[in-house]
Amino acid sequence: MHILLATRNRWKIQLFTPVFQSHGFDVLTLHDLAANTTSLPENGATALENALTKARHYHSPEYPWVFGDDAGLEIDALGGEPGVQARRWGGYFSDDVDDQTWLDYLLMRMRDVPPGERTAAFVAGWVLIDPAGEAYTREVRAPFEIAAHPIRPIAPGSPITAVRIGLPNDLSRRQAEIRAEWKRWGIL
Repeated sequence: MHILLATRNRWKIQLFTPVFQSHGFDVLTLHDLAANTTSLPENGATALENALTKARHYHSPEYPWVFGDDAGLEIDALGGEPGVQARRWGGYFSDDVDDQTWLDYLLMRMRDVPPGERTAAFVAGWVLIDPAGEAYTREVRAPFEIAAHPIRPIAPGSPITAVRIGLPNDLSRRQAEIRAEWKRWGIL
């Protein structure tokens, strides 16, 4: 049984593939599709809207199980920036911004924010579409704090990992949390 992860993001592939494999799925990603597959615009108002758009777009008889994911980043001291377009920082950056440039910009924006006010949250939208076309949706909030300087190397594709405090950075621990969330979700 195959599932298509509607993403090219290396971090998301590394994060979600073992979780789906533990449920008996062979995992495909957008890298496995025809070379002419273009990225969909992610212009929904929420991460959940973007995830649903991705999942519905790729759901087909050829790909009866599809998982769409999108995540925004809300930084309290910055009024919720960068928001749903976290990687592009609401249009400030292009899609191909490198991790270090993004991290440098974040740290510059946060330089005057005191330690007790460096709070943020990931807001993820998850959508699983089954062979019958039923869409199961979930919004997940994961609060954390932002360090004043990098405290670990960047995980490729996720520059915030270098300064994130309060969420597990160990990939297997994060995957265990996702499995627990899906168990509560009750569909896998």
